[in-house]
Amino acid sequence: MEPINQFLKNNKKIQDNNDRLYESLIQHPRIVELIENSDFEITRSMIRNDLLQLKRYTEQSLACENCPSLGQCINHPQGYVPSIDVRGGRIHIIHTPCPNKKKDDAFREKEKMIESYHVPKDVKDATFETVFLDPDSNRQQIIMKAIAASKKIIDGTGTKGLYIHGSFGIGKSYLLGCIANELKEQSVSSIIVYVPEIIRDLKAGFKDGTTDSKFNTIKNAQVLMLDDLGAEDVTPWVRDEVMTGILHYRMVEGLPTFVSSNYSMADLEYRYARTKENGVEETKARRMMERLRSLCDEVQLEGSNYRNN
Repeated sequence: MEPINQFLKNNKKIQDNNDRLYESLIQHPRIVELIENSDFEITRSMIRNDLLQLKRYTEQSLACENCPSLGQCINHPQGYVPSIDVRGGRIHIIHTPCPNKKKDDAFREKEKMIESYHVPKDVKDATFETVFLDPDSNRQQIIMKAIAASKKIIDGTGTKGLYIHGSFGIGKSYLLGCIANELKEQSVSSIIVYVPEIIRDLKAGFKDGTTDSKFNTIKNAQVLMLDDLGAEDVTPWVRDEVMTGILHYRMVEGLPTFVSSNYSMADLEYRYARTKENGVEETKARRMMERLRSLCDEVQLEGSNYRNN
């Protein structure tokens, strides 16, 4: 047991520390302002009862003035601004997101607007501002069509996307990324999928039971970007169950869809009409293409193969 004289000495030391803290707090500009402007009366006894709360309040940044960035925020919890709330005769600290935190949250929320499957980072990060305008290409005209389609989707005045086709390496996938980021800036979410790989994912999902959830995620996307359609192995299942299923659902629901392909629509229909398993099935290919045509306006992108440069 602690000797009584030691207990009294320690208690006196604590009291002296509290007295010093109290004197410094009631002279602190932030506490003076709080007492003068509070809707509730803040008494001396209230200050004494909640010394540590008020001390923490004076040590923290109120408007990011002492924090160079969110990562270097001095507050606890990080990214939140303290303010005083008086309830039941006690002083409480409440926390609200600071300007840096709000900005970071908004950025992260927008980043989540673009979900991608097997798409290169440069495509996911592409913007119309970074597009190289080759004078030997019709890229500028296609960009204007893409921006117009994006604006209608953002404004809610249209749902039709673009079917962008052309030869290898001319930037079709990049343009899909540009459209996705244009939509993101207006808080419209999209999913970009590289078709050959997502088909493999859907097949692999039969083993672990994830096929249906992946399929539903894709078909329900607010805006869907199908990259490199036609590069996948064409089977009756891919054509009739996957692609026709996705396109039919999106056509019925009026969900915007964009596509890139090395094939024109006519050539894609010819490709999808022929499978090793069932031979020529033109009606089934035509059924799929009717849905695709209802969802997209066909445009041809021309230009050099930038992958060779």
